[in-house]
Parts: sequence; structure tokens; C-alpha cells
Amino acid sequence: MRKSFGILLAVGLLSAVPAFAGNLAFENGLTVWRSTQCVKPNPPSSVLNAHPETAGEDMNGLVAQHNAYVDAAQAYMNCLGNEAERDQAMVTQSITSGAQKAIADVQAEVDGAGAPLRGRSR
Repeated sequence: MRKSFGILLAVGLLSAVPAFAGNLAFENGLTVWRSTQCVKPNPPSSVLNAHPETAGEDMNGLVAQHNAYVDAAQAYMNCLGNEAERDQAMVTQSITSGAQKAIADVQAEVDGAGAPLRGRSR
């Protein structure tokens, strides 16, 4: 029962939050989040695979490609972190506002059901 409630809650939140950036899915009983805004860089050929007699200028080019990849990988990781933080804040806000509304609705029902009783006791 808990699992199905969690799934229904997550589906409801996902459909209620259209500005959600990443994709949240359920795979093999696990919740999986994937970025939709960040592009993973492709690694270049490894400098370690270079022939031992590769010219110095060519080796410098391979090292430059590696350094560019490291910079792109860092930017990708930063992008993932930022996107995940935004998504988490949006989900937290949706849960909080949904719970507050449900509490207010029940409180209104309780108040409405008790109104006739309060009127009689006077």
C-alpha cells in the first residue's frame, strides 16, 4: 500500500509541476532522475593510447583535448547539480503546498461539521 501511494504521489507531483526540469521515472522498483538540460561531454582519445613516438606537437594536441574534456566534464557536473537542486526545491515546494492545502481542507470540514454543535451549546 505504501509503495503504491508513493508512486501515485510522485505521479501526481510530476503532473502538477510542468516546469520540472529533469525526468523522474520508476525503473525496477527504484526512482531514477535524469537531467534534461545538461549535455554530457564525450571523452577524447586517451593520451595513454598514443604511440610512444608521437610527435611532441601531436601530444600537446592530445593533452589540450583532454584538458578541454576535463573542463566540459566539470561544467556538466555543475549543470547536473544545479538542475537537481532546482528540481528538488520544486518538488519540496509542491509537497509542502499540497499538504498545507489538504490540512486546510480538512480543517474547513471539521469547522463546518462542528458549526451546528457550537450553535446549539449557546
